[in-house]
Amino acid sequence: MIDCDIHHVVADQDEFLSYMEPGQREWFKTRGDLGLPGYPWTHPFGFAQEDGLFEPGYAPGALERIGREALDAYGAEIGILHANDASTVSLMASPYRAAAFARAHNDWVSECWLDREPRLRGAILCPAQDPLAAAREIRRAAEEDGRFVEVLLCAGSERPYGEPRYLPIFEAAADCGLKVAIHTSGEGMGLAAPGGGVGPHTFYIEWHTVGSATSVMSHMVSLICNGVFERFPTLKVMLLEGGVAWMPGLLWRLDTNWRGLRAEVPWLERKPSEILRDHIRFSTQPLEHTDGRDDLLFELLEAAGGPDILCFASDYPHWDWDDPKHVLNRLPPEWRDRVMHQNAAAFYGERLGLIRA
Repeated sequence: MIDCDIHHVVADQDEFLSYMEPGQREWFKTRGDLGLPGYPWTHPFGFAQEDGLFEPGYAPGALERIGREALDAYGAEIGILHANDASTVSLMASPYRAAAFARAHNDWVSECWLDREPRLRGAILCPAQDPLAAAREIRRAAEEDGRFVEVLLCAGSERPYGEPRYLPIFEAAADCGLKVAIHTSGEGMGLAAPGGGVGPHTFYIEWHTVGSATSVMSHMVSLICNGVFERFPTLKVMLLEGGVAWMPGLLWRLDTNWRGLRAEVPWLERKPSEILRDHIRFSTQPLEHTDGRDDLLFELLEAAGGPDILCFASDYPHWDWDDPKHVLNRLPPEWRDRVMHQNAAAFYGERLGLIRA
């Protein structure tokens, strides 16, 4: 089993700040949230499962707990680490501080996580609000540590990621043999536009239903329509935690519009759904509950490219994480090996097995 989404946090701020360049360290140290944008709403009971990683007093054992509860308990071969709150670094107002934070975070992940747990792989943080600086950090981190397998972008953003301003990020990822993960978070925070297209949400339940899905939809359509995959034929993108049940309908709508509006995007010589199948993958978490109609869900997903476009992700240790055994039991038997292991192994490729010399 390969788990494509395990979250970790900056639990020991002093340890983390020791990786920060001295000229920036004091500013971050004086802020309890490390200067990251704050959520305009929050989960009423906390984002983690009740006994999870974020429990006060247990943070120093976070790495060991991930090893025990997310890897050992299910026989996971590999887990991909994704920053939790730190993923919103690209929504900070200062691109200079964002760049310093991202560099420190990547070095901290390398030495304090990847060095200590050989089954973990990393995702590179970058200051997406400054794409040129982001590209430099991607190339630096990728060269220094082969255990980074992708670039992490939060779905909350100033503009959809297909916009030309972001091309240096995708070029750097493609040149370094890295994948790109776009993970729901940060919608409506800092520099980001609100998720949903109609302004800020009032409640967490609204964002969790709408905002976290529509941002992913927007990035998917933007990347395809702007021809990012035509520019970088080896580029592959994972869309995390935005759901999957909406995907067939949106793809059918996009294919229909492409037929009628091809003059607007002449660089797209294939149907968008065909481009997606070659370049984009989706995490199983959250695999929508169907009130007993899983047969209908998987029939729809098969029409959109399933099972090959799905990769297992637990989202450990969040409150709505997916137990691998539960997901395995929901999947059609003929899908299980591909979704739980083979698709991710093919997606990440050789870099998944590299270790630093």
